[in-house]
Amino acid sequence: MVMYESLYSRCTSSDPQSVCCGPPRKLVNNTNLKCRGLLTASPPDPNSQCCGRDARVGNKITGAGFTFNAEDLMFKPFDVLGGNETTVDQYPWLALIEYTKDNGPIRTMCGGALISGRYVLTAAHCVTGQILSYGSPRNVRLGEYDTSHVGKDCAVVEAGGEDCNDGIVTIGIEESIPHSDYNKNGQNSKNRNDIALIRLAQSAPFTDFIRPICLPSVDTARNPPNPFTLFAAGWGAVSETQPSSAIKLHVDLPYVSPDTCQNAYRAPGRNVALWKGQMCAGGQPGKDSCKGDSGGPLMYENTDKRIYEVMGVVSFGPSPCGLPDIPGVYTKVYEYDTWIRSQIKV
Repeated sequence: MVMYESLYSRCTSSDPQSVCCGPPRKLVNNTNLKCRGLLTASPPDPNSQCCGRDARVGNKITGAGFTFNAEDLMFKPFDVLGGNETTVDQYPWLALIEYTKDNGPIRTMCGGALISGRYVLTAAHCVTGQILSYGSPRNVRLGEYDTSHVGKDCAVVEAGGEDCNDGIVTIGIEESIPHSDYNKNGQNSKNRNDIALIRLAQSAPFTDFIRPICLPSVDTARNPPNPFTLFAAGWGAVSETQPSSAIKLHVDLPYVSPDTCQNAYRAPGRNVALWKGQMCAGGQPGKDSCKGDSGGPLMYENTDKRIYEVMGVVSFGPSPCGLPDIPGVYTKVYEYDTWIRSQIKV
């Protein structure tokens, strides 16, 4: 439970039987205070409560004369392609990568996930190769919800109040680090080692709307729970005719076993040989990560620890997106834990 401390207390009644219970004028999230001091370049320990905690834990929602803790709205099932709008403060680790070319306009073509105070996890194909012909990665945008709006974003919540973020934080990129073996493909392989880190030029803040996701501590896919539901989120294509969404969306995707996924990609016209560094999810009609979601996280909600872990990185999938029985393919983060930690400069 996230505890709050009231910084202000006022009692205006002279009645000795009165009760002073008005909403505090200011709330302090003790977890936020603790994690601001602990957040470094290294990924946080999942047991620290400083990663993977959906921002609805401890966030305040305001309405007509009231303020309340939004933790009760967390960990509820919800009904990207085929996805729904998130709340303002869901998935606070989501990042957008900004690209520019020849001092032209800023474009956002990939996503990522904040994994520490200085590093964003993304796909190698988002920082090297063909994408560089369209622009070079310059900045990372954090705390985004509605890309069509400047300033604070607000949305109505189910309790009837209004939830608003703090606006975006844009941080320059100090270094892009694609895996050195990216695209060194074997026969019929595709996008192997499609993983990269982005080192930020300065530390990201730790707020209700910007915080890291946890790296996986175990290989959950080795002995998957039943059901094993994963989640993708971002601002990617909503349909084949709508290439992006202004609002952050999310979708639930079933885990697909390696054998089932490999069978799907053996079909004529695909003929892709998958390997241990890749995992699959989806394969349901009309529900998928899609163009513009590349580099974003495939997430698992660990309800025992009440945290989210990044299981995969969006790599490639069927075209068009969301074809039945053709899952999306993701870089399996657990297989790259040693590589990730070896690249981090503290």
